[in-house]
Amino acid sequence: MSGNARPFEEHPNFVDAWAEMEKLLETGKVRSIGVSNFSINNLEILLQHAKVGPVNNQVEVHPCHPQYDLKQYCDNKGILLSAYSPLGQGNPLFFSDPDFAKVANDHAVTPAQVAVSWLVERGIPTLVKSSKVDRMKANITFVKLTPEEMRTIDGIHKKPGMHLSLLTPYHTSDGIWLGWTYEQLGWPMTAGGILRN
Repeated sequence: MSGNARPFEEHPNFVDAWAEMEKLLETGKVRSIGVSNFSINNLEILLQHAKVGPVNNQVEVHPCHPQYDLKQYCDNKGILLSAYSPLGQGNPLFFSDPDFAKVANDHAVTPAQVAVSWLVERGIPTLVKSSKVDRMKANITFVKLTPEEMRTIDGIHKKPGMHLSLLTPYHTSDGIWLGWTYEQLGWPMTAGGILRN
C-alpha cells in the first residue's frame, strides 16, 4: 500500500463495494453483511445509498477508545457494534492504569477479563485473539462489574495521554490509516491516532 489517500469520488468507493455486497444477499449464500471501521459520518453516507443496512460495524473499542457516540448511533440504527482489539493488540496501555488495575485486583481476575467484561456490560460483543488455551478460557470468564467500577473504566480515556487508538502500527505520522485520511474515515483524530475529544 502506498499510503496515499484515495478520494471518495474515485470509484470504486465503499458505496460501490456495498452495492456489490448487497447482491450476495440475493444469492442466498450469505444471510447478513456488515462493515468495519465505519464512523457515524461514513455510515450516514452508506445508509443514504444502501438498499439494506449493515447488520454489524466492527471497530476498535477499549477503555482508551470507548466509542460512546458511535455505539449510541449504531444502537439507534439497529446496527450491532462489535469490538476488535479490545485489549489493545499488544499495546494494553490501560492495563497499567492504577484505577483499572484496582478493579482487576478487587475481583482477583486479569486485566483482560475486566476489559472484556466492561464491553459485555455495555452490550458490545468482543473479538479477542489468543493462541493460548488458558487465556481463551479466561477471556470468556466474565466478572460482574459494579456501577461504580463501570464509571471508573468509562472515565479512563479522560486521563492525560489515554484517549487514543492503540493500533499504533497502522497510524502514520501524517494522519493516514491504511490509505485513508482521518477526515475520510470520519475519525476525530490527529496524527498517530490521538483522539481529539
